[in-house]
Amino acid sequence: MSHVSLRQLVKVYGRQIVVKGIDLEIEKGSFVVLVGPSGCGKSTTLRMVAGLESVSHGEIRISGRTVNDLPARDRGIAMVFQSYALYPHMTVFENMSFALKVAKVPRAEIEKRVRRAADILRLTDYLDRRTSQLSGGQRQRVAMGRAIVREPEVFLFDEPLSNLDAQLRSAMRVEIKRLHHQLGTTAIYVTHDQTEAMTMADKIVIMRDGFIEQEGAPLDVFERPANEFVARFIGAPAMNLLPGKIVSDGNGALAVELSGDIRVRIDAGRFAGLELGRPVTFGARPEEIVPEGHGLRPDAPYEFSAPVTLTESLGNETLVFAAFAGGEVTSRMQRPKPVREGEVLRFELDRHRIHLFDAATGSSLRAE
Repeated sequence: MSHVSLRQLVKVYGRQIVVKGIDLEIEKGSFVVLVGPSGCGKSTTLRMVAGLESVSHGEIRISGRTVNDLPARDRGIAMVFQSYALYPHMTVFENMSFALKVAKVPRAEIEKRVRRAADILRLTDYLDRRTSQLSGGQRQRVAMGRAIVREPEVFLFDEPLSNLDAQLRSAMRVEIKRLHHQLGTTAIYVTHDQTEAMTMADKIVIMRDGFIEQEGAPLDVFERPANEFVARFIGAPAMNLLPGKIVSDGNGALAVELSGDIRVRIDAGRFAGLELGRPVTFGARPEEIVPEGHGLRPDAPYEFSAPVTLTESLGNETLVFAAFAGGEVTSRMQRPKPVREGEVLRFELDRHRIHLFDAATGSSLRAE
């Protein structure tokens, strides 16, 4: 049995349906990340699990028991908020122990739990400091420590890193993942940042407009997006998407015809429903379009030349934007060199890594 189970979960505010009948099974000890754009329903879903929002319809089960009508304190959960929600006039020890004192846990047990959490989070030297004297990263660790001492069945994280700078966010991602490995507690984490989702999750759940678009292991979702929305949302930069249609390449094989009479031969066995003339959306990730001489040559390359419209240097690589097929594609240049706007480069596109989507529905046409 799943440790946390959401069944036909719905949330309605007035006439607006925010969460639209989602089903989700979360295994014990897993780290599941809900990700999606603002307003997709991910935080509302988390707050329903936490007991901070009522359930309009459906069922939430934790460890086999229905918790819809249980108050938050009785659900066996602990939540870490975006805003930390600490008491600035209290010390770190007082903040971490507060919920245990309210629950009348014996003093010796409180001391034991707080000291253990502080040791895990490297906060032992700060226990006597007020939280107002701490940095943002230290405050976030205190907020996590406050959750740890409750020894919950499930940790809930609501965009806990969004108030931190980029370097600290990266460090805290590692901290949270290490913490999860140490404790082995089920975790549900909400973020709008797909990098956080990809690097931290055992299972990633992509939401849009109150629905789940796709769920699965991060690499599976990245390599096999269920539709155009997931293909655009997961991956940075986003997947290149261009309109096209299915044609014959003149030699008995199928190809995608793009604007400008460009034809890219495809492996028809990897896709379903490729009748001639069918409108499709052609997809290729930036890492699958390589400037010649600046990456591994693909096994099945489609070669083309295109003028550079823009570059972005990232130090170890350069993103090269080039005019192609009536639009613009993004390429990753490894071992970068200076490139001028307007310069024509030779590119190699990996035909074995092409994605095709139905032009009308946006659904993937992948066969397997």
